[in-house]
Amino acid sequence: MNQIFEHTFGTGHCIQYQRLPSGTCYHADTPEPVVELLEQLRHSRRKIRLYYGDTQTGQSWHDEHDVIGWIGRSMGTIKVPLLIEPGDIGGPALLDQCIVRIDSPRQVLYQHDDFRVGDVELVRGELKRLPWEIWIDCSVHARFKIKTEARQYQDFIQGKRFALI
Repeated sequence: MNQIFEHTFGTGHCIQYQRLPSGTCYHADTPEPVVELLEQLRHSRRKIRLYYGDTQTGQSWHDEHDVIGWIGRSMGTIKVPLLIEPGDIGGPALLDQCIVRIDSPRQVLYQHDDFRVGDVELVRGELKRLPWEIWIDCSVHARFKIKTEARQYQDFIQGKRFALI
């Protein structure tokens, strides 16, 4: 049975957590399948990629940074899950209540029922310095000097490529 508790930070911000028997604390709004998968991944130290987004609509936020690594856990009284990059000993706390998809290098491990990235297009733009543009849902999202880099980014954002590097 998970223990639900509230913590008020020095800033006055209050968060409800669920503490698992393992001691790991997840946001109270994190869906059970996500909690269960993250706990499995924490024990296996398997490399994953997280997609954050709107959990009501399933729309990805198109995050590029702090999304690849393995699941660790913080120290202290509230032990929250962390995303740790290979070679590091710590990392940022997860926004576990905002996860809309989790991938391993070869497969989708979890996906929100309505997960969507949006309509992603590679377009030849007007700028001479950065002629290749990635448009998402009819607005410019990123610009590139080289078409190959733009294509790799497009595949990364769409989840067809695990990492940019």
